[in-house]
Amino acid sequence: MNPTLSIILPTYNESQNIIKIINTIHKVCKNISHEIIVVDDASPDGTYEKIKKFPSVRSFLHPGTRGLGLSILYGIKNSRGHIILGMDADGNHDPHVIPHLLSSLQKADLVVASRFILGGGMSDTKRFWASFLFNNMLQRVFGFPITDNTSGIYAIHKIKLMSLGLADIYYGYGEYHLRLVWKAKKAGLTITEVPVYYGKRLGGESKSSLLVMIPTYLKTALALRFTL
Repeated sequence: MNPTLSIILPTYNESQNIIKIINTIHKVCKNISHEIIVVDDASPDGTYEKIKKFPSVRSFLHPGTRGLGLSILYGIKNSRGHIILGMDADGNHDPHVIPHLLSSLQKADLVVASRFILGGGMSDTKRFWASFLFNNMLQRVFGFPITDNTSGIYAIHKIKLMSLGLADIYYGYGEYHLRLVWKAKKAGLTITEVPVYYGKRLGGESKSSLLVMIPTYLKTALALRFTL
């Protein structure tokens, strides 16, 4: 029998974090029919070697052209559940939000975990306010539909996601999430948010910098606003 929920975890150099994340997800989802799909981008730190020994995880070494968006795409294409849930594997994204995402998904097509609604937040105060101001601009200037358009933690009915065009969303880096929420809005899907608190990375080094990503996010936002 296929699982209800497919949790997609793209990884690159997450050997210090991935086992704890997997164990926490299994505990949180003990009463939920689920599968964990880890797609590793040929991590030089041995991430894939760790996860491929886990019988409770479907692990893939991403072939061909790599990158965060394409890794998620590969995971979705290999998923068996009728609900897709995306999150990072570094510890910033708290697996305990999963039941809240699924509960809200009963009345929505797409649910996004937001740092910027009541109950949400972020341990890194400077990054929190920078992300808040940027997302506020996305909403007010570009017309993006929610408070946290760069979240990266979300749940969506697979059939709805497929209707948006996977290849048109999942490429590049974190900007894929802008394409996801924008295309969902344009398609008339019901979108809602639940609060989430971003903790600290469990181990290893972050591969993302808001200052580095902002130009790409702005370019993506402009393209979406004036071409779709």
